[in-house]
Amino acid sequence: PAILELCRQAGINLEKYPVRRRTKPVYCIEGRIVDFDAQSNGYDFDHAEDLCNKNPHVDIDCWTKVDDVQNDSEMDHIHPLVQLDPEWGKGLRDVSIGTMASWLDMISGARKIMEKYSVWTCGYCPEVQVGPKGHKVRMCKASKHQSRDGLHAWQEATIDDLVGPNYVWHVRNPFGPPLSNNLKRYYGKAPAVVELCVQAGAPVPDQYRSMMRLDVVPPDLDEVDLVA
Repeated sequence: PAILELCRQAGINLEKYPVRRRTKPVYCIEGRIVDFDAQSNGYDFDHAEDLCNKNPHVDIDCWTKVDDVQNDSEMDHIHPLVQLDPEWGKGLRDVSIGTMASWLDMISGARKIMEKYSVWTCGYCPEVQVGPKGHKVRMCKASKHQSRDGLHAWQEATIDDLVGPNYVWHVRNPFGPPLSNNLKRYYGKAPAVVELCVQAGAPVPDQYRSMMRLDVVPPDLDEVDLVA
């Protein structure tokens, strides 16, 4: 996942997601993936491995001190609001509040990391590349990709490119009638995660209130023609 790759390049190491840190990009030559990193003469992998073994808290490429998360349990990585007392029980509303808080923390943290570590997206397709520059693997299948021979057109990515929000219609009453096409201009939208948490009982975040159009009262179907 793009968000995981961004955190890995920022220096975090996760035992569940082992990766190989590359110093050179991967190329696609005549339909075959070629890795020039293994043929690099200027990078001593044995020396890098020794450094990593001596100090597992240091990223050998970025030299960024990171927390040791290998020995932590899964509950240590869950938002504190979700770590509920077993005797009290995991209420659905409490889980939705914790999920919403974790989502907002992830978005805020990703924005801060993107200020230092580059993220690129293709201008034609949803491909995302985390790194100093885009890769040269010709895998673009967007419109008129034949003229570019499948080469991506890289441009600077935004947080929406890294973590796709997948906007959905906001449903005020989940137990009411389905949304009507005639009233669609009165409905608001929100990211699917936010809408799910709101329907489960989480309060609406301030940054999404205007997007969800909570200040607009949809008219009844027989009143649509009377509304200016």
